[in-house]
Amino acid sequence: MSRHATIDHSAAFVRFDAHGALAEASGEFETLAGIVSGRAGRDDVLCEYLERFDSINQSDIGQTTDDRLRAAALWQGHRGAPLEARMKDGRWRLLSSCPAQDGGTLYISVDITGQKDKHSLMQFLVENIPLPMWVNRIETGEVLYSNSASNRLYNVKPDALDDRTISEFFFDTDDSIEMLRKLQLKGSIENYPVKTKSDSGKEILVRGCAVLTERGGDEIVLNAIQDLMDRTELEEDTVKARDMLRDAIESLSEGFALYDEDNRLVMFNERYKEMNHAVADILEPGLDWEILMRETARRGIYADAVGHEDEWVSGRIENGIEYIQDYELRHTDGTCYLVSVHPTKLGGFVVTRTDVTERKLAEAAERDGDLLIRQVLEASPAPVVMARVGDGRILYRNPAAAELFGKVKAATEFYVSIDDRADYITTLLADGHVDDYKLTLINRDGDEFPASAYGRLAEYKGEEVVVTTTIDLTRLNEAEAMIRKVLEACPVPVQMTNAETGRLLFRSPETTALFGPVEIAGDYYVDAGERQAYIDILHKKGWVDEHKVKLLNAKGEEFWGSISARLIEFNGEDVIVSNTRDLTGELALQDELSSQRELLFQNEKMSALGELLAGVAHELNNPLSIVVGHSLMLREEATDPDSIARIEKISAAAERCAKIVKTFLAMARQQPTKMENTDVNALISTAVDVAGYGKHGEGLEIDCTLDREIPDIIADADQITQVIINLIINAEQAIMTAGKGKRITVSTGLSKSEDAVEIIVEDDGPGIPQNIMARIFEPFFTTKDVGDGTGIGLAFCHRIIHSHGGHIWVDAEYLSGSRFVIQLPVSKQAESEPAEDGDAERNRVGVRALIVDDEVEVAELIAEILKKEGFRVDLAHTGDEAAQRLRENRYGLLLSDLNMPGIDGRGLFEIVRDEYPDLLERTAFITGDTMGVASQSLLRESQCAYLEKPVSPAELRELVYGILKSEKDDG
Repeated sequence: MSRHATIDHSAAFVRFDAHGALAEASGEFETLAGIVSGRAGRDDVLCEYLERFDSINQSDIGQTTDDRLRAAALWQGHRGAPLEARMKDGRWRLLSSCPAQDGGTLYISVDITGQKDKHSLMQFLVENIPLPMWVNRIETGEVLYSNSASNRLYNVKPDALDDRTISEFFFDTDDSIEMLRKLQLKGSIENYPVKTKSDSGKEILVRGCAVLTERGGDEIVLNAIQDLMDRTELEEDTVKARDMLRDAIESLSEGFALYDEDNRLVMFNERYKEMNHAVADILEPGLDWEILMRETARRGIYADAVGHEDEWVSGRIENGIEYIQDYELRHTDGTCYLVSVHPTKLGGFVVTRTDVTERKLAEAAERDGDLLIRQVLEASPAPVVMARVGDGRILYRNPAAAELFGKVKAATEFYVSIDDRADYITTLLADGHVDDYKLTLINRDGDEFPASAYGRLAEYKGEEVVVTTTIDLTRLNEAEAMIRKVLEACPVPVQMTNAETGRLLFRSPETTALFGPVEIAGDYYVDAGERQAYIDILHKKGWVDEHKVKLLNAKGEEFWGSISARLIEFNGEDVIVSNTRDLTGELALQDELSSQRELLFQNEKMSALGELLAGVAHELNNPLSIVVGHSLMLREEATDPDSIARIEKISAAAERCAKIVKTFLAMARQQPTKMENTDVNALISTAVDVAGYGKHGEGLEIDCTLDREIPDIIADADQITQVIINLIINAEQAIMTAGKGKRITVSTGLSKSEDAVEIIVEDDGPGIPQNIMARIFEPFFTTKDVGDGTGIGLAFCHRIIHSHGGHIWVDAEYLSGSRFVIQLPVSKQAESEPAEDGDAERNRVGVRALIVDDEVEVAELIAEILKKEGFRVDLAHTGDEAAQRLRENRYGLLLSDLNMPGIDGRGLFEIVRDEYPDLLERTAFITGDTMGVASQSLLRESQCAYLEKPVSPAELRELVYGILKSEKDDG
């Protein structure tokens, strides 16, 4: 396949080899090459091309073949010197020629119509400008041109200027000679006053401006003058003339610069500055040419100076100003200019620049176009074949096509059947192109494979050809099969449906299992309108996530489903790819989570109650400690029966208060007070016995159904017993109030998971209304009359069970009364050995003890109890005082409050730990605040024994002797 490329017709070229035979053509020449293909010699092609022109180099071209041959010879003879030629349709082109590397000749034609149009515009402006202007040769003075304004001023008709000289219009011939001398000396003169005369001899005083330049090898003078008869008007017109002259220079498409005899810049136009933009900052009148050369080299402007700037500058300076014509100059930024330098008779020179970057790029593109196209095709991984439409003979194939099909001669050999190619060509001829045409082809090994063809009709050397790109679909089909297998194996329902009709295009087995063998997606919906709403969202957004809707499963049962889908285009249609989730299990889980949140809400309420009770109890602890302690001490010392009776009443009342406070603290505490292995059945029996003493209902029975095989639990037996008693009493009161029911049953057993003991308290009474069931564990909530209940009984039960790590709830499904269920974790500890009698340590008398408490009465009570046990006791009411006493004395026992001003319990503990470590194991805390975060942190960290207020003498003795016994055992 011969090389060819399609480019802009503004540039065209043709190349002939050394024998004059056509070797290569582009643009308009390529068309001509087809026309004269039978006689594709140089003269034939050039004559055929020049037949479109009527003049060349300002000379008319005749209509005969000899005329065109002469024009072709002129074209060839001006190598390197372009010729302007006008076409018959009014367009202009620049014709040039140059030798080719193979000894032949390259002919180039470039469209310059736009430039000629600018020239015509310039000529129009000059002709119609009101300022008198003329052009004359400097050597002979011959007037070459005079505009209308000049003709009017001097009363001369245009056709009367032939053979006239400029000196004829000067009043004094010497003035003409002097003006020409100055002009040759300086290259230009401005505002020179001179007397001139009209054609009739009338004196005309003018002020003129003139510029010496070159055109077509002749030195010419551009003149502009102003009539000075009216001075003011003359000055204004002079300014206009000067501006007009500069404007004329500025209007040139070429860059223009004038240097004087000292090689200094005199004037230049904006185009010249643009072409030298890299040094535009230094371009000013007076700039020395040598400085300009050095600076351009330093800034790396000229491509041929890069890397050897100093050598390049030296060479230019040594050679001086070189007068050249159309020298090709390349800048490092890729621009290219034709530069001409013309000397002036006054010693200066004129530089003109023409930007030929686009022309050079076009020429390079023309040369490289074919190579680029071939390189692209050769490198393409897609098989590309160009073959004749008729017989299928292959005119070109790229390496990928050769690799796929082998080097067969005709494309017909690719097809399984000749009819397959006929169908393909028929489809292609209908529209001139075909895309993604599916068919089966044969590869180089003779194996058939699925393919997709993309074809285009084209014309090559006068005949129709088809250019086809082939895609082997083998891997694609295998991938599609794999994707189908993946989708069919996907454990979630996946389907593709037509968005408009709902027809199923694909569904996975999971979809069939969920919905059954339904063919239309609309049949899934309980409400057909729901699908339309879903489709509207898809069309608006293109996607849907977690769209909740009621659907029908394969059994026709309603269920809530969640649809996630994407709207795509498939085979020219809107298709929905979707996944449906059955929300039945998820909704059940949400219901369960809702129940758990409600339970958490109850726990939060209990925490609020705990904080309230802890605050109240803490404030009562200190005074109760005093009342309880002193009443018990008085009871131990009193002998008078009357006094004993009164003391016992006081003591009973105080102990009752203390029990209430401790109950409050137990409800508020996050952890139980005394955890040990506990027999659940034993504490149930105790609770039933206690509750039975207080029964007030006639015929009311309390039964026990106890599993004797259940394991122990880790618990505070007293607290769990109180919980059971509360539940029994509540059931008794409900039965009595309603007058319905007569039996309460308490049973035990293992939970289903066997990791917890289950206690059930149920009755056959009126039950709990559904509308209040969720609130029964709320603090202070009660259905009893004012004065009959406080609303903290069940709240207390809730707190105690949760502090043991267990759960308590009402069985809402029990309809024969009410049923409370308690679950407590099974114990994993072996039973501890029974403790030895603490009285064995009471012989540790004489031990010196330090009591620290900011409540004076509490400190004195503790001191009095210990003194009676034989201890020597010192008191301190602040932490600072205690620290001082520790420095002064040696103590065998330290009992301290936690919350004190100044040095508190923590501060005192740190002093003992750091300065008196031997005393640390004989240190204990007596406090009314075990609920505070700081207090709990200290008790955990110190591992010291502690006693909660209010304090009884027995509890205090047990604490003290327990500490002293532990020390003895360790010793």
